[in-house]
Amino acid sequence: MSQLTLYHNGPSTCSQKVRLILELKGLEYESKLIDLMSGEQHDSEYIKLNPNHVVPTLVVNENALIESSLINEFLEDAYPEIKARPSDSEKLHQMRLWVKYIDSYHPQCGSITYGIGVRNILLQKPQEEINEEIAKIPDPVKRKNRIDLLEKGLEAPIVAEGIKQSKVFLDKLENELQGHDWLYGESFGIADAATIPYIIRMDQLALSSLFDENTRPNIYSWYKKIQKMDIFRKAVTEFVPQPLVVILNKFGEDQKDQVLTIMEND
Repeated sequence: MSQLTLYHNGPSTCSQKVRLILELKGLEYESKLIDLMSGEQHDSEYIKLNPNHVVPTLVVNENALIESSLINEFLEDAYPEIKARPSDSEKLHQMRLWVKYIDSYHPQCGSITYGIGVRNILLQKPQEEINEEIAKIPDPVKRKNRIDLLEKGLEAPIVAEGIKQSKVFLDKLENELQGHDWLYGESFGIADAATIPYIIRMDQLALSSLFDENTRPNIYSWYKKIQKMDIFRKAVTEFVPQPLVVILNKFGEDQKDQVLTIMEND
């Protein structure tokens, strides 16, 4: 069997996607945690593995695989004993369209995370240190957006857009789960793993009222089922520091009314 080494971050949504599939398939891997808050993803040795300066990266023997959705497809191809995607070609196409949509939503969730939570953590650092971290971001557009996020918080246009797109995401997910226990399959699979980290993140940001048993009952029951799974504990709970969850939840509670107002005014 191939030797697997995962470079990842505990709270990272994309890292959670890959850990969930690794645990679903019962695959052993060496864990290499990357501290995103201190900028380890920009270290020269790491970007040799992942030139995009992001997590996760899965090293298989000596080959580095990047992009969480593609990593999960690789894991399904390489370790098919426990199925994580539909065998029916039409459902497989639908699953891949959904995962593609989720990948497009990812930056929106990221802007909310920074606008509500991470921004307030970073602002506690000296300005010189903040400037050094921003300078390491290779993409000039992302660098500009990060500056905008830090300066304006929820008032940054990309945060407002992220909040509005989150409502679209939740409505789409509620609809996709109508009459189904899982996304595009008879059991938890790649589509579920690709999606659940964003519900977890909203929960951490004190936005769970958007998918409770009254507002969006399909998401609510789906989320509760996943939380009870052993792979959730192994891939999520054990890797997400509880003190960070408490901090994110506090910042989320403090700004929840403003977030909901932006969402409702769409």
